[in-house]
Amino acid sequence: MHEDKRDGTRLWREKLRYFGSHQISLRLMYFLCFAFIFSATVLVLHYVQVAQEDKAPRELAAVIPVKITDEDTFPAATAAPPQPNQSPIILAQYRELYEQNTDMVGWIRIDGTKINYPVMYRADDFYLTHSFDKKDSKSGVPFVDKRCAVDPFGTNTIIYGHNMKNGTMFADLLKYMDDEYYMEHPLLQFDTLYEQQNFEIIAVFRSQTYRKSDGVFKHYDFLGADDATVFDEYITNIKAIALYDTGVTASYGDKLLTLVTCAYHTENGQFVVVAKKHSEE
Repeated sequence: MHEDKRDGTRLWREKLRYFGSHQISLRLMYFLCFAFIFSATVLVLHYVQVAQEDKAPRELAAVIPVKITDEDTFPAATAAPPQPNQSPIILAQYRELYEQNTDMVGWIRIDGTKINYPVMYRADDFYLTHSFDKKDSKSGVPFVDKRCAVDPFGTNTIIYGHNMKNGTMFADLLKYMDDEYYMEHPLLQFDTLYEQQNFEIIAVFRSQTYRKSDGVFKHYDFLGADDATVFDEYITNIKAIALYDTGVTASYGDKLLTLVTCAYHTENGQFVVVAKKHSEE
């Protein structure tokens, strides 16, 4: 009798252990299924967002008319001080976009790349995380360093853009690590609202964001120069760290354009392309 009771108790305990472990297995399975579905949903939403953010700039570029006539211009609402008896005129191709967002100060384009975007400016880093229509965005929009002058533009205009994994924004700048690519694409186009401009590349180099206390050359702190000595020192410094010699230099009085994106050769790395305004003369 006692033996039967012990056997029954043992059997009951084994059943409890079985059902208990079975319930744990079911819970674990439910949890793993939920985790998989959640992760897959997040991943899909991420790619949908990136795809939408990739599409938006192309739609903006499509707004720019192919053919421009002198009649397709209009006075800017807020612009650089006009010349006597002359109102500042926004280039026709940028009129509609400027009306959509008056933070736009220009357009950056490089042949042979995906770089074909509006350039924004505010006294903060708003467009690091926002799109042209001011919505939250992982891609952001290329924007001018908040310390730079834009009305009118100063000696050195620094423009930042994300290095996106899908190759958008300023990711294609890294093609300039190859000097043969540079030889085929030595010019950049950066239009202000009022002037079409080409720039010749002076130097391409890797850098990083340093601590304020670091006593090293910080290319991003050069916004302008009051004399030729300071300007020439800057040019010498960027030439010294350039990946290759472009054969192009700049002189005091030249307007400079600096394009900056993230790089991963070091912590807080940057990849930088510096160019000077090209004169047709």
